[in-house]
Amino acid sequence: MIKALYTSITGMNATQNALSVTSNNIANAQTVGYKRQKAMFDDLLYNNTIGAKGNDSSAGTNPTSIGNGVKLSGTSTDFNTGSITLTGGKMEAAIEGVGFFAVGDSNGGNIQYTRKGTFGISDDYYVVNSQGQYVFAYPTNPQTGEIDMTAQAGPLRVPVGEAIGGTQSTKGVLGGNINTVDEGITQDLKVFDDAGNEYKVLVEIKKTSDHNYSYNISQMNVTKGETTYKPVSSGASGNIAFNNVGEITSGSPITFRFNGTKDFTLDLSKLTNHPTKTQLKPSEFNGNGATYIEDYSISDGGYIMATYEDGSTKPLGQLAVATFPNEGGLMKVGNGNYIETPSTGQRSISVSDNVKGKATEGSNVDLSVEFVDLMLYQRGFQGNTKVIKVADEVLNDIVNLIR
Repeated sequence: MIKALYTSITGMNATQNALSVTSNNIANAQTVGYKRQKAMFDDLLYNNTIGAKGNDSSAGTNPTSIGNGVKLSGTSTDFNTGSITLTGGKMEAAIEGVGFFAVGDSNGGNIQYTRKGTFGISDDYYVVNSQGQYVFAYPTNPQTGEIDMTAQAGPLRVPVGEAIGGTQSTKGVLGGNINTVDEGITQDLKVFDDAGNEYKVLVEIKKTSDHNYSYNISQMNVTKGETTYKPVSSGASGNIAFNNVGEITSGSPITFRFNGTKDFTLDLSKLTNHPTKTQLKPSEFNGNGATYIEDYSISDGGYIMATYEDGSTKPLGQLAVATFPNEGGLMKVGNGNYIETPSTGQRSISVSDNVKGKATEGSNVDLSVEFVDLMLYQRGFQGNTKVIKVADEVLNDIVNLIR
């Protein structure tokens, strides 16, 4: 009977712990990114007697095993995706499918992982989560404007309100048409140096003979309210020619240098010489002036987008997404975060098209399942208390035998 008491105690302890797991699931039914857990049980070591082999005079005997109870062997986490809700929150994101956002300290260390994509901007303009941890992302390459996957994922700064230097203009296209009978045309072009300063460049095209033209390129200067033009520092003049069907045959591209900075290449391959309306069409000019970030948001794909004062938008980076061979090996540490353990396997970190911007992932707790588990564990606990009561009555009967 003493053994029955201790066996029932293990049952009570195990079901108590299971009730704690289930109650935690119920408590987090509305927690963003929460993943439900399930209690797992194992029986304890047995007291065994070894069976015997039969012989000519007697049959064999089977082994006897008397159990010592049960234990909570662990918990398993259900990583199925919760419901995705479009919230409109500009710094919220959800992952559809596998993967975790990576967060850590300012040096890129102490990395933890989360499905809770409720982010914001800190007072020093870094992307952070609600605990103040830095959210890791891949930055854009300042030269190409593309996401730099060769860089290390780490904290990303969104310099709201700070002046951002422009980029040098290095190329552009001047297309359109010059009427065959017109004597020429002029066109203003807007270009930028590497500090974002804006310059006006004037292109003058004059007819020299049929299908042949000369050009002069000058830079506008404004001094005390007076506008003057002076030749650019190199490539200021030259000639262009067209064939009889109006296609340019020489003189394109033009390479010149404004403000004594880098070379600028002007492509004239789309310029024609037909007996139709004269009109020049500048296009595909790169470079931009100094500007300010007025707003920011997370778009689909996990791109952290900046909205500038002129209304244009550009990506500053892309949220890093980590995956694991065995995500069940991750350990919960609170606040919706997980840490790696030896059983997770080798982490892989990259970006993902499965990130949904301006959305959150709800808890994947199914309350109907949790209430069923709650009743089962309650019945299990009650059953073990009944065994203790019966064992106690039997012990009392044994004690009363000697009275």
